[in-house]
Parts: sequence; structure tokens; C-alpha cells
Amino acid sequence: MVKVKGVIRPIETRELEAEGEDYAAAREALEAQVPEGWLLLQVMTDR
Repeated sequence: MVKVKGVIRPIETRELEAEGEDYAAAREALEAQVPEGWLLLQVMTDR
């Protein structure tokens, strides 16, 4: 008998927004919203 395991992740994407006094603070606030098991793929600024 052979047993195999796999690791999966969702294909679903979500957009998050956050604000801060500066870029570092805004990014930290954004990263704090990322659910466990998800990856932050892109960070964009709104200027």
C-alpha cells in the first residue's frame, strides 16, 4: 500500500486595503489582515 500527501491552497484572490502614517505602517497594517495560510502577492500604493 502506498500513502501520499499533498498540500493545497485556494485559487481565490481577495483585495485588502490599509492605511498608515507612512509606507511601513500601512504595509504592516495590510500584512496583519492576511489570513493564515494565505500569501501576500502584491503591494501597491495609491498615489
